[in-house]
Amino acid sequence: MAGSSASGSSSASQAPGESGLRKSPIPYRTRPLEYQPPMFCYCGKKAALWISWSDDNPGRRYLKCYRARDGGCSYLDWYEGPSDPFVCSLLRDLRDAVWSTKRDRAELKVALTDAEVVIERQKQGMLKALDEVERQKEQVKVVEVQLKKMKKERVVLYVLCVALAVLLLRANVV
Repeated sequence: MAGSSASGSSSASQAPGESGLRKSPIPYRTRPLEYQPPMFCYCGKKAALWISWSDDNPGRRYLKCYRARDGGCSYLDWYEGPSDPFVCSLLRDLRDAVWSTKRDRAELKVALTDAEVVIERQKQGMLKALDEVERQKEQVKVVEVQLKKMKKERVVLYVLCVALAVLLLRANVV
């Protein structure tokens, strides 16, 4: 399968609800100028061999001036005769299925990209939340140390209060 910089025909096949030229549903097997015997357009240059994907002539090959879109001539001729109506119908269905699959794939790519963005945002949110949890754990440790210190101070104060009470009682008794 040889690649071609011109991957679509110049026919204006349109899917329902869409506008503009459509690309060929399949890659060209040979480049537009790699055919024999050569046919020449009105410019005297070798005409390009394209594939029509119009509803009337799906899969039918035609010759057109390679530079028709860039100021070339208006040369256009069919490379082969018309196809059988059944084959045309089949090719239209296959063409539409390929275009639909490509459109679905493009929509899925967009949805995947959107989902990746959402996941990344959620991931960043989770990381921030984990950082906050760690910060809170550190604060809990500090508070626990302070609480332990306060418990010791409370015991000391309790002992001092008891000692003071004992001293006061002795002072009143004597």
